[in-house]
Amino acid sequence: MSINEKDSIKIIIDLLFQKYGKITLDAKEVSEVLGISEKSLENARNNSTGIPYTRLNGNERSKPLYDITAIAVEIKKREVKILN
Repeated sequence: MSINEKDSIKIIIDLLFQKYGKITLDAKEVSEVLGISEKSLENARNNSTGIPYTRLNGNERSKPLYDITAIAVEIKKREVKILN
């Protein structure tokens, strides 16, 4: 059985929402999900690369928040394809 990319992303989104109960995650949670350091996420933000994020009320001093849809897309992008 083959799952298309769109369905796979939806499954990941559903799993993230079930685990965290919210639609945005903070840097600590994202680092746990992706298996990367918070410093790596910070470097990506500073270099304008990586996962899109927002800040509460657009305030630069607020903590960054990542949408679970963007996280799910990033997980799919990192997926290693196996050829048979």
